[in-house]
Amino acid sequence: MENLKLGILDKLRATLSQLKPAEQKIAKYIIKYPDDTIHHSISELAVLAGVGEATISRLCRKLGFKGFQDLKISLARELAAPESDIFFESSNELITKLISTLSNLNKMLDEESIEAVVKKVVKSKRIIFFGVGSSGVIAEYGAVLFTRAGFPASFYTDPHMQIISAVSFGKNDVVFGISSSGNIRDTVKSMQISKSSGAYTVAITGGYKSRITEVVDTTIYIPPSGHETGIPFLSPHVCQMTILHIIFDKALSIKKSAREILRKADKTLQAKRYTNKNEKI
Repeated sequence: MENLKLGILDKLRATLSQLKPAEQKIAKYIIKYPDDTIHHSISELAVLAGVGEATISRLCRKLGFKGFQDLKISLARELAAPESDIFFESSNELITKLISTLSNLNKMLDEESIEAVVKKVVKSKRIIFFGVGSSGVIAEYGAVLFTRAGFPASFYTDPHMQIISAVSFGKNDVVFGISSSGNIRDTVKSMQISKSSGAYTVAITGGYKSRITEVVDTTIYIPPSGHETGIPFLSPHVCQMTILHIIFDKALSIKKSAREILRKADKTLQAKRYTNKNEKI
């Protein structure tokens, strides 16, 4: 989606793994030293990053700028702008980062895309969630969330089962592909087959112009988290769950029967809860 509200630094983080090695050197330098970058000439940056000037110009064009000077002007504006409309300081670095990420998500939400997805969800006969690894946890969460309100939802975290199920999808099915990077082969292939089978496909990803965005009908972007090096990042999963809740809440506001089923589910689940301190376990 070309009108995605991503800043230069976020866009570089989101596309880092897709860049050529020389372009990655420039991107990493700009991400690490953004304040210095706006004061460098293209020749100075070329020396500091260890690349050619032509490579810098090529990267600028990939990011949608005419040249390095154009990028510097936009970067300077970005650095001068306040980072967040929400001020919250926590002694815990992880919590502070999550709050900042959710604030960025709020700024970049594409309401038009979300509304389009909601309309498809409300009219769907099946809702399916695909994800592998830690994204599979979010896929399962999405299925549980929608099932609770009576939507026929399921999830698949095994790549083979994703493919087997995808070939049976049709025009009344909605398939969500959960992928923080957007470049996981299994998820991309499963979404590609789902779309070719006639299903309406949605990607929830932080990978700007990643491979999954090429094979789905609609992409809902979350703030990029960078490249995972072992331990899964928490922030993209929190954002993905938030997006699912936004879609869920909007779908509930339209579908009265779903609201009634949700109330019945809550009432039924009361029997599974302890309500008396003296009740034996």
